[in-house]
Amino acid sequence: MIKVGIIGAEKPEAGELLRILINHPEVEITTLYSPSYNGRQVSSCHHGFLGESIVEFSDKIDPSELDTVFIADESEIGENVMRMSEDYPDLRIIDMSAPRFEHMDAHGMEYGLSEANRKSLVRGARLAVVPSPAAAVALTALNPLALAGMIESDIDIDIALPHQAANAVDIQSLSKEIKFMLSKSHPDFDSQLRINIIPSDIGRAIRVRMLLRSPLATDEVDRVFESVYDDHSFVATSHSDIGNREVEGTNKCVVTINKPGAGLLELQGIGDVYLRGGAATAAHIMNLFFALDEKVGLKLKNSCFGMEDSHSDSQFSWFA
Repeated sequence: MIKVGIIGAEKPEAGELLRILINHPEVEITTLYSPSYNGRQVSSCHHGFLGESIVEFSDKIDPSELDTVFIADESEIGENVMRMSEDYPDLRIIDMSAPRFEHMDAHGMEYGLSEANRKSLVRGARLAVVPSPAAAVALTALNPLALAGMIESDIDIDIALPHQAANAVDIQSLSKEIKFMLSKSHPDFDSQLRINIIPSDIGRAIRVRMLLRSPLATDEVDRVFESVYDDHSFVATSHSDIGNREVEGTNKCVVTINKPGAGLLELQGIGDVYLRGGAATAAHIMNLFFALDEKVGLKLKNSCFGMEDSHSDSQFSWFA
């Protein structure tokens, strides 16, 4: 069993992670570090845990007794664990705090988006940062074209996400994060990104619409995506609009491919803002670190569909 500790276990991100890990067949949750909640039950902070057998919050954590530490806040103890990682050669550290991307160089961490960086994650990496939700969705859509050297224009990016999540987005940092990985996929990438954040009443979803100039037909784009993602479990493509509930509560990212006009290509990625580039991505990284099937513990499905729901009911309009 993988012995797991979470630093900042009282944070909402940690609650999302706990709801995944409590059902993970290879995980034993042993430490929930939160001095402010020391001695209290998890249900005092996170809903859905009444009656569950799970350790209490604690003000102590010993990395030598753990296989994986998830860092969900910016506390000094998290920084100390990352700085001392060489003292624990068997310990894996996954940083899901914010800001995350800025921690990579300081601590020699890998970028934790499997769809763009899986080889690095499975070949002996021990430290990784969870991508931001917007970058995770945008890169899932753009990276296949970058790998093929097929991005030759600037990109307009509209990002719709819940109000609270939108308020936390730093556009300059997000642009840097996306460009970093696209340049890693294709060293000659030099396109400009024009990013627009749209706070929306959109439930748990994040929708990223990318518009660029491209002569490619949709079937050509389909083939590029198939060649890159044929063995990836959490990416799907479509040519029709996808409702939010198709991805809410899951680790999936669905990319819609369209040609809105001559010489234009529109990609629209959709995911769960709290799981994609959040808790589910963090668990996905752990699976790769320990050479598990990437789907273990992550066969998540939205269980909130109602009889009145239809595919079109949950559509998002960019013009609403």
